Amino acid sequence: MGLYEAFEAANRILASRDRPPLYTLDLVGVQDATRSAAGPVLATAAIADVADLHTLVVGGALEIPDAPVSPELRTQIARLADAAERVVGVCMGTFVLGDVGLLDGRRCTTHWLALQRLRECVPAALVEDDALYTEDGRVWTSAGASAGIDLALQLIRRDGGPRLALSVAQVLVMFAHRPGGQSQFGSALRLGAGLDDRMRRLVAGVIRDPAGDHRVAGLAARAGMSPRNFARVFRQQTGETPAAFVTRVRVEAAQRLLVSADDTVASVAADCGFGSEDTLRRTFLRVRGVTPTAYRARFAAH
Repeated sequence: MGLYEAFEAANRILASRDRPPLYTLDLVGVQDATRSAAGPVLATAAIADVADLHTLVVGGALEIPDAPVSPELRTQIARLADAAERVVGVCMGTFVLGDVGLLDGRRCTTHWLALQRLRECVPAALVEDDALYTEDGRVWTSAGASAGIDLALQLIRRDGGPRLALSVAQVLVMFAHRPGGQSQFGSALRLGAGLDDRMRRLVAGVIRDPAGDHRVAGLAARAGMSPRNFARVFRQQTGETPAAFVTRVRVEAAQRLLVSADDTVASVAADCGFGSEDTLRRTFLRVRGVTPTAYRARFAAH
């Protein structure tokens, strides 16, 4: 419902400016009511009665699908998708788009709990593990419910301009815009599984103190291992080198400070272990594709 609320907020903001609504919103389904993921029952109009639409949004509860879409729903979604200019799958709704063939050869994502299942169900899809939302042609997909709001803000930006999108973000107490390629989760959650206790404590220490001395020799000493053996075991358990992990943790720490504090970029660099503003700038640009200053300008709350 987050995406629906974002669209409805856009309409309310426009009404306060004596402007006509941007969206006409209809909840439809194969039954006259459906239970939301949070519990309340939502009244829905008959999907078979819908003949004209611009954007089709398919939602889904936080349950990994274990059965095909019903034939009736599949037929109606395929019909509406053919008529729509945009098709959006939110969270597990992505599976419905895959079931009707809309994801074949397209970039897409879903909630991180179901990424592997999506690959199994739609082998022709180009599933992205680390994205809040994707856009491939007229087909959009998002990760969880909050990522659906990020996707909605991008659609509102396209439809009504950046000023309206910013106003909606402020009303919903959201970031003005998180790019679709931003990670669904940070370093701590990403490396939570597959680590033994020793590595888990080590990783937690790096995340707690990104500015600390985390050179391989020091990390290995803390783990009670030789540098060579430590580097091998760390890569086996995390899928990346110790240096790459430390860099990612520091970049993520810098991201948080850039959007939540007024410190100078030089101060952020020092607090996050980069040593100098130039090192932060070069590393941030390589990892995130934008400079720290540009990132702050785009995503910080004002």
